Amino acid sequence: MCVEVAADDGTRVLLDLGMPLYDANHNDYPFGTPQRPTAELLASGVLCDIPGLYASDQTAPNYAAIVVTHSHLDHYGLAHHAHSAVPVYASRGTLAIFEVSKIFFPSAVLPADVRLLPDDESLRFGALTVTGIPVDHSAPDARALLVEGDGQKLIYSGDLRAHGRTGFRFEKLLADQRLRGADWLLLESTTLGAGGDSHGLRSEQEVEEALVALATGGPDKAVVVVASGQNLDRLVSCYRAAKRTGRKLVVDPYQAFVLQKLAPLSENIPQFTWDDVRVSFTHHQVEKLKAAGLMELAHEMGRAARVSTYALGAHAGSYLLCARGSWRTTQLLNRIGAANAELVWSMWGGYWNRDNCAVRIWAERAGVQAHFIHSGGHAWPADLERLMEALSARETIWVHTDRSADADDSEGQTALP
Repeated sequence: MCVEVAADDGTRVLLDLGMPLYDANHNDYPFGTPQRPTAELLASGVLCDIPGLYASDQTAPNYAAIVVTHSHLDHYGLAHHAHSAVPVYASRGTLAIFEVSKIFFPSAVLPADVRLLPDDESLRFGALTVTGIPVDHSAPDARALLVEGDGQKLIYSGDLRAHGRTGFRFEKLLADQRLRGADWLLLESTTLGAGGDSHGLRSEQEVEEALVALATGGPDKAVVVVASGQNLDRLVSCYRAAKRTGRKLVVDPYQAFVLQKLAPLSENIPQFTWDDVRVSFTHHQVEKLKAAGLMELAHEMGRAARVSTYALGAHAGSYLLCARGSWRTTQLLNRIGAANAELVWSMWGGYWNRDNCAVRIWAERAGVQAHFIHSGGHAWPADLERLMEALSARETIWVHTDRSADADDSEGQTALP
């Protein structure tokens, strides 16, 4: 995603500068594509040719800022290609995820000048004013953006939903008088596209209930939940399900660090220092902490919460594990034992079906039937309709969707791919 807003005085601001999800043929881009040189990405069309934006331009940049809605690559993944004189603004939670990425994904490149998008005040860039509005999404501390200038008003939803653990934020959007009667509403509509039926259960609460039922039904087995390590709601759901069924939540050092960095957002975010949280160590993650000068943190995690692979196998029914979709998770599953684990795929179904999905390959070889327990990060169609009606924008433009441009030709509503 990338949206440009320009004022009559020449001020230009970008809302997001993300890495495309897939190419024109709907194929994944090769790993490491965002880190390729700017000139190569411009030549291949991955980067839009926007004069005055990139570091390779010989002239001074003519963009005042890039404002990022949340910490998913399709919204910030190309922002580091912008000229270093263009500041990038993001919420506290997004900045925290950036800090985690610097340590655990050192090959990833982040913008040079990253600044805080304040919670309680607007940013002023020439004739444009940008205000961040908290929204519910699978990325922590996500924002919608209200942009005002030249007597006009634009709302960019970013990615949002109404069914997560902060769904109250969606209800606040419906009642926010500042947002009523905008000239333009750029509204994400992922679930209106071809993949809308792969977004799982109707709410995050349903995810928790399904995990509780699974853990209760298989009391002697470990429940291994494969999910994004940055999906804060899912980590909280796993913790709550573990607590309700008398189990301990197990995370890896990466997930433990994510939770620690996000702790200022809420006192309800589980931490490795809690009695019912354990850390299962992997060598490569400890090495990442060591390289970042955080070996004492690794020692602290070990003293407070270390659980051995032997304990996970010997006392499988005592644990609910949060894992990630990598071959290292399959090693952990082998050590626990296929007969001692209930495997849960808790991400978008499309990832499971990819040729290189290590967990699916392992499950098929081991004869393990995975449980699909997931709820997506995007609003359901009925909630999108509620939001559109409540805000009553002069024109609604559907973005972030596979839906074709002629899917809705009604007055005041434009569908964009």
